Amino acid sequence: MLTFLKVKIKLKSFLTDTAVFILGGVLYSIAINCFLSKNQILNGGFTGFATVTNYLFGLPIGTVILILNIPLFIISYKKLGMKFVLSSFWATFIISALIDIGDFLPVYRGDLLLASLFGGVLSGAGLGIIFINGATTGGTDIIAKLVGLQYPHISLGKSIFLMDLAIITLGGIVYKNIESSLYAAVVIFVSAQAIDYIIFGVHRSSLILIITEKGEEMRRLIINDIRRGVTVLKGSGGYTNSEKDVLICACYDNQTGKFIRKIKAFDEKAFLIITNAKEILGEGFKI
Repeated sequence: MLTFLKVKIKLKSFLTDTAVFILGGVLYSIAINCFLSKNQILNGGFTGFATVTNYLFGLPIGTVILILNIPLFIISYKKLGMKFVLSSFWATFIISALIDIGDFLPVYRGDLLLASLFGGVLSGAGLGIIFINGATTGGTDIIAKLVGLQYPHISLGKSIFLMDLAIITLGGIVYKNIESSLYAAVVIFVSAQAIDYIIFGVHRSSLILIITEKGEEMRRLIINDIRRGVTVLKGSGGYTNSEKDVLICACYDNQTGKFIRKIKAFDEKAFLIITNAKEILGEGFKI
């Protein structure tokens, strides 16, 4: 009975993952087939390279993406784990198949900037849906992770940026059009924003540091009036050597303006540092 339940749970998880991958793959396929590839606009990573090979040799974009990823998954499974690799391979297989199946879709032939924007949004949304399910589509993401394991001083973002830069430069050379590279840069930027929006949602947050001599009063104001949690640290001014309280508080971006106004109205001398918080987990935020 227990074995049957485990199989049932695994099957349900597999079917759910597959449905999510299909949804993400459909969006990605629309982006590539309707807005990008036929307009000679590249996306980043292996998709961009596969688009170039499609232009030069007529090879199916999805098939090339899958072929390029297979040796990469084989190499990386020991470093990244079998579960992650299998999930990512399945996601990549589905996306690759849907790109080739969607080759018949109508192509947008209007303004290229609009094509870049819509292609970036749809491709980013498709990838974001897959990423929040714990998988990737292989390609430069996995290469960057492997590079980071071997050379920790090279950041993931820097590795992906350099590889994408090489791809869009190649596109400009192959298409003999600098505008292709410029539009590709737009696609990559918009796609990254869409991925962040899908993963982190509309509830973007800020981290606020308040340095004040009225720590106890400020703490009560934040808890009772602004109704946010707060952490109080003891500090001293580096120049004056006077004792100060450092209050750390997180809030949603749409609360930041009200937060700052109330703090400054209470203590004009309070020193505030506001920075973006990529993600906050805990009571009062996402768990």
